[in-house]
Amino acid sequence: MKKNYICAVLVVIFCGITAMDALGQEAKEGKNLVKFNMLTLFGGKYSVEYERLLTNRIAVGTAVSFRPEKGLPFADRVREYVDGDEMDLILNDLTTSNFSITPEVRFYTSSRGPFRGFYIAPYAKYASYEMAMPFEFEVDAEDEFGYERKETIPLNGSIRSFTGGLSFGFNFKLVDNVHLDWRIIGPGYGSSKGDISGTMGLNADEQAALREGLNELEVELEDLPVPLTIEHEVDGNGANIRIVKSPWASIRSGLSISYRF
Repeated sequence: MKKNYICAVLVVIFCGITAMDALGQEAKEGKNLVKFNMLTLFGGKYSVEYERLLTNRIAVGTAVSFRPEKGLPFADRVREYVDGDEMDLILNDLTTSNFSITPEVRFYTSSRGPFRGFYIAPYAKYASYEMAMPFEFEVDAEDEFGYERKETIPLNGSIRSFTGGLSFGFNFKLVDNVHLDWRIIGPGYGSSKGDISGTMGLNADEQAALREGLNELEVELEDLPVPLTIEHEVDGNGANIRIVKSPWASIRSGLSISYRF
């Protein structure tokens, strides 16, 4: 009986030491992850993320990304959905930059430990897109001589979008405190709105021509997979374009190197 009692005490002590070692290792590894998304670099975007552990299987995080001013990424893919001269010219000369912030909650399904295995992550995303583009329009003036010419008005403005969605991915522990976060896909849907304007002195013929060009653009924007609805005003000082609240879609993906601390 005494031997059994001693064995039981030793087992309890051993289990306690093992549990304390595991807790100590967990504390050493920390409850935080900081990440750098390598996949977004292909689109010229820089993205960093922070994730904080709440429980062994639940974490909260935020991603912040920005893209310096450049031509429209993947413009050739956009051309597949539109067929119009106005839109084609815009895609050739359009420059954009953007900023976004995306908070999320992650639910891990693995029992192997924190920040491990498959996860599901509902998220909300705010994004702002700054853009500049020259808009070309044809002026057909009717007078005793008759003539046609092309004019260009520089347009500048921004689009702001709010979306919500669900991401799916895996988090792998590589070595020590280094992880690999593979966000497979994260479709999102929401709405957008914005304002674009251009300043230019316009006579009556030029105003009429610009209105006609913007009317054609309005039709072409409706052919996009997620159509944009615009309203425009033209006067002698230029044009103001308002993007009426329109649907907006996005897809999140990522392959991030992470450090746990």
